[in-house]
Amino acid sequence: MIIQAFHRTLTAAAFVLLVVLSGYAHGPAAKYLGEGVSDQDGLVAAAAQGDSEAVLAFVARGATLDGYDRHDRTALLAAVDAGQQTVAHTLIALGASPTAAKPDGWSPLMAAAQKGHRDLVRLLLEAGASVHATLPTGYTVLMASVESGDNELVASLIDLGADPNRGTYDGWTPLMAAAMRGLPDIVRELLAVGANPDARNRDAWTALLAAVETGKEEVVQALVEGNADVDAAPWDGRTPLMRASARGDMWMVATLKDRGASTTADLADTDMSVEAVIVEETDPDPPRD
Repeated sequence: MIIQAFHRTLTAAAFVLLVVLSGYAHGPAAKYLGEGVSDQDGLVAAAAQGDSEAVLAFVARGATLDGYDRHDRTALLAAVDAGQQTVAHTLIALGASPTAAKPDGWSPLMAAAQKGHRDLVRLLLEAGASVHATLPTGYTVLMASVESGDNELVASLIDLGADPNRGTYDGWTPLMAAAMRGLPDIVRELLAVGANPDARNRDAWTALLAAVETGKEEVVQALVEGNADVDAAPWDGRTPLMRASARGDMWMVATLKDRGASTTADLADTDMSVEAVIVEETDPDPPRD
């Protein structure tokens, strides 16, 4: 209710200003115009710079609120991407759509979530953007927020209904993204709300495999504490324990063993066991019979 009242007040004030600007709109817009630069390009550029006066001037000159610049961005998307809260409020008050996206589906909400702009995420959701929006690949708003590394933002989106297990169409999940990026707090948050620690992508990789492969020790700790399958392996049969050994990370090796990782599993299509891999990759001169 408060934000709606604010929008109504701002809309009235903005349109009064538009009437005033209509007689000399070129002035505030001039610095964004040049040879080959359209009013639409100028509007988007002004929005990205947080220049409210120029934004209003361009609208008075006839630029379309939800039109695209040469880079397929709307003014609202440019403002949000740059963290320009005042201009974003102004554009929405003037009628800009909070869901108008680039042709590839990248929307203001995706941009705000990825950059960790909490206030803009809240503004867009209140204006009608959906927390369930996805890209054609299946990439979600929640996954975008994971990229920001902002645990509070991730938690707030989940509270609003974002599905912690919804991933891309190739099986990449928010938990995998957090594991790969080395974000143990977000990993714990996702696990606490029901993220599946053993979900697999199309290559049969799990979040634990991703964490081990990229050397994210704190994430490995969080995942094994969350009961991730310590023996899950992709098609090549190389388990987390094998991969930790290959990295020479004895902390990971010890942690995985303490959690019951098998030392008798065999590599796919070979006769090599986990213990053989550990010996081969950590002992430069293994004993001979």
